[in-house]
Formats: sequence, C-alpha cells, structure tokens
Amino acid sequence: MQAGLHEVLNRGRDAAVITLVDRPPVSVATVQLMREAFESALQNIWAVVPEVSGRHGHPYLAGRELIEIFLQAPPTASAREIEHHYREHIQYVSVSDPFVAVNVNTPEDYAALFPSSVG
Repeated sequence: MQAGLHEVLNRGRDAAVITLVDRPPVSVATVQLMREAFESALQNIWAVVPEVSGRHGHPYLAGRELIEIFLQAPPTASAREIEHHYREHIQYVSVSDPFVAVNVNTPEDYAALFPSSVG
C-alpha cells in the first residue's frame, strides 16, 4: 500500500481510493456517493469510509493527511489499526451496497456472488 500511496503523491495527487483485492466491485452509485461525501467533508476529515449494516468497508477515499500517516507508519502496522487510531478524522458513510463489506477468499465465495451464472 505504501508503494502505491507514494506514487499517488509523486503524481501530484492529494487523495486516493483504497480498496482490497479480495472485494467484488461496488456500484458506480456507491463510488459517486463516496466521492461526494469526500469532496464536501469538513476540513478535519481525512477519509471517508463506507458502512453497510454496521460494518466498515471498501473502497474508501483517503486524503493527503491520512496518506502521510500511512507512509510514516512502520511496514508492520495495519491500515485498520491506523484508521481506528485516527477515527475522529474518519467520516463513515452509510451505503446500501453490500459489496463494500464482502470478502472473496475462495472460488465458492466468488460463485456465491453470481449464483445465476454458475453451472
């Protein structure tokens, strides 16, 4: 993650969309909602994180402040630990998209996403 965030800053950007590789894609409407929330957030908000049924998810948008903290963290630190430590700077946005909190770890998990297209 740190390599990617370095590249974001090297390209002159002040924010990044961060997601996990084991998540299905969320809807365009969810991404738009997250972007709107990020762009209208108060100055002390460093990131917006989607939330569905009380579970935090991905993708989330991180501003320069949080990016800098991720880059200064030891490689052994987890993003979750950092997010929880700075939660007063995180805005959680309620969404209806269940994919923000779904992990896909096995072929069966993947097949369950699209049951009508299997077999």
